[in-house]
Amino acid sequence: MLATTAELVHDRSFGDLLIHRDVVLDGLDAPQRAARTGLADVLDGHADDHFFDIMLVVSELVANATQHSSGAVLIRIELYEFGAAVGIVDRGTDITAIPVRPSNPSVDEGAVAESGRGLFIVDSLASAWSVEETESGKIVIAILSLPAGPR
Repeated sequence: MLATTAELVHDRSFGDLLIHRDVVLDGLDAPQRAARTGLADVLDGHADDHFFDIMLVVSELVANATQHSSGAVLIRIELYEFGAAVGIVDRGTDITAIPVRPSNPSVDEGAVAESGRGLFIVDSLASAWSVEETESGKIVIAILSLPAGPR
């Protein structure tokens, strides 16, 4: 069985915490841009080989929060010796299991679904991800391992 996001972080599989940053996204006109800017600042000089994977995961999670809730409130970024954890907090309360495989309900096999690939991308790139309740909504956390550690 795969380790959960909490197990990966709390059993110290990723080593020591190097950087922790919370970036407020609530009320911003461009929350994805603010999330990417904050993430780029934290990752500057670290995780170069995984920079675009982590950036894509964050973009997808913020897009999901924007599309499926009242929008992202905050991004929590934690960089460890051998991994990164990103969490997107929103005010949504639905934490039920969400399908991660893209599906196309269209009867036309040639048609391409307009959405539904975000969590598939997150699932493909992240070592683990989860959805947890918070006091005022939920947080979607994705963990990405950095096998060689950050540089």
